[in-house]
Amino acid sequence: MDWFGTGEDNGKDPVKSVYEVSSRISRLLDDESLKGIWVEGEITNFHRHVSGHFYFSVAEERNSKTYVLNCAMWRSSAREISYIPRNGDRVKIYGSVEVYEPHGKYQFIARDMVVCGEGDKHILLQKWKEEFLTLGIFDESRKKPLPKYPEKIGVVTALGGAARRDIENVISRRYPVEIVLSPAAVQGDNAHTEIAEAIRRIDGMVDVIIVGRGGGSFEDLFEFNHPDVVVAVYECRTPVVSAVGHEIDFTLCDFAADVRAPTPSAAAEIVVPDMSELLRELTQYRHSLLKGLEEKIEKENQNLENCRLHLHPRRLSKLINTEYERLDDLHSRILKCIDHRVGKEDYELKVLRKNLELLNPFSPLDKGFCMLRSGETLIKSASELKEGQHVSMVMKDGSAKAEILEVCNEKEL
Repeated sequence: MDWFGTGEDNGKDPVKSVYEVSSRISRLLDDESLKGIWVEGEITNFHRHVSGHFYFSVAEERNSKTYVLNCAMWRSSAREISYIPRNGDRVKIYGSVEVYEPHGKYQFIARDMVVCGEGDKHILLQKWKEEFLTLGIFDESRKKPLPKYPEKIGVVTALGGAARRDIENVISRRYPVEIVLSPAAVQGDNAHTEIAEAIRRIDGMVDVIIVGRGGGSFEDLFEFNHPDVVVAVYECRTPVVSAVGHEIDFTLCDFAADVRAPTPSAAAEIVVPDMSELLRELTQYRHSLLKGLEEKIEKENQNLENCRLHLHPRRLSKLINTEYERLDDLHSRILKCIDHRVGKEDYELKVLRKNLELLNPFSPLDKGFCMLRSGETLIKSASELKEGQHVSMVMKDGSAKAEILEVCNEKEL
């Protein structure tokens, strides 16, 4: 197979160096038809470098797909144009396609730029936003409060994405509860359909739903602006937290959701409390209760002593003795109440801690058990294993790789 036009074909694929491949690509793109041309498209991902250079992309929607061309305009050309480009502007740029061989990267080097108008996607986004505002979908009055102590949390994101791992790590650290994953593609031309279906799939099954993904370009996040996703969030009976992209990124899903989080990790912190903080609050409440009762007793003792000093002792000695007895009785009852309340709080705290430990998926590891994973999948049954399969064993102090030598489907107790 002679891929590179060398004329060599000895029945084997020729082995080429990285330099040869990059050089070949550069020569193939060194085409006069790609030099000194005008290109029209919508500006996205615009960045003005401190050096004065412009870095951006021009995008075009065609056949339900988005085509993107990475571009750069050096400072010498950028200072010649009369305006600063913005994301969403539709422009015509003049220049040539060039290749940077060491990185194997091609881009369009623009030398001139003419504004045509606002880009198709930004126009569509503005149209959708105005329609939803008219329908009241973004109204604050319809937003639902988040549960204070959720027991099940739904997550709508990519199955193997970093957002899923960030959410799981934060929840397991702060307040271990059950996580129900409803996976969906988070970018691509049909991702909006999967996202909407994933939201409806777990609506009513969990206490709160996190919908999100990591950061990306305007095109990467655009599916979260689609009416299918916005309507699914609006109609969801379960409170929804939107966590799409980074803090600077905004989508229509953010406005439709009950709460908007700047990142997936922040969303996880919003939906669950901090268990250690709860324990500190309970301890502070107990100390405050004891201190208040002790101050009350001290105050009553002082009042009684003042009465005794201001009244004739012979006339009031009996009354004072009675009051002392009543005070002693009150003191005993208060101490009993304190002990009962403290005991109750201690019991509830132990139950809460025990329940949290039962919900912690890593607790069995402290008893000598281990979790078996194949890639990102947790192995729950011997029927999921096969001979020769490579797996990871996760233990309390580390992990190990293993190969399955034999699978026995019968339980051996």
